[in-house]
Amino acid sequence: MSPSSVAPVETGPDSLHRLEHEITVLIRRTVEPVWSGGYGAHEAVDRYTYPALAALDENGEQSLTVLTGRLGVSKPTASRQVSRLSRAGLVAVRPDSRDSRSVVISLTPEGAAQRELVRHARLGPLHAVLEGWPQEDRDLLGSLLARFNTDLDEYRAHGGR
Repeated sequence: MSPSSVAPVETGPDSLHRLEHEITVLIRRTVEPVWSGGYGAHEAVDRYTYPALAALDENGEQSLTVLTGRLGVSKPTASRQVSRLSRAGLVAVRPDSRDSRSVVISLTPEGAAQRELVRHARLGPLHAVLEGWPQEDRDLLGSLLARFNTDLDEYRAHGGR
């Protein structure tokens, strides 16, 4: 298939098979070969901690509970990631003034700088892959992926139902 060609649209049950396949391929091709080396030189930023930096950058300071939900990981996993970022000075952790059992996490200026470095590195491969795409196709892909991620969040929020 040439870079600008599109496979025929499948409908019905076969379209779900195709989606499952394409999502699997997308994850396999982006997580390792494309973005695995794009986390910069900072030892605390990797494929596990970068999403926390991104969530804090996009949504501002938040409780560990909210961050855990946004990341889709367990609270102990999120806590380990935040601790690692905190020790590196990339996030600040303070007690929540409204709930003494909770903490609030925010991005530090160094964390924001690291987020921007990683974002820039990740945009390079995306630009190279999509440079031949018409802008409306790029916009549509972004819109559909946003819709898909929103629906995935809803699905997760309701316990997979």
